[in-house]
Amino acid sequence: MTNFNSKLDYKTLSLIEEQLRQEKLLYKKYLNYAEMCYDSKLKNLCYNASKKHKRNYKKVLNYLINSR
Repeated sequence: MTNFNSKLDYKTLSLIEEQLRQEKLLYKKYLNYAEMCYDSKLKNLCYNASKKHKRNYKKVLNYLINSR
């Protein structure tokens, strides 16, 4: 289990930063797709995916903040 009080090493920090970038990108992409969709089911699917990636982004960011 991860010790939140320990400092993150460079490799771990790099991986977390990459995960943040990916989650942010996916959030924006799915939100954009949702805005372009006319089909309500597809629009909801994309919108829900965007919300999921936004939650993931916040979780990873909170992990990073709490690991300081």
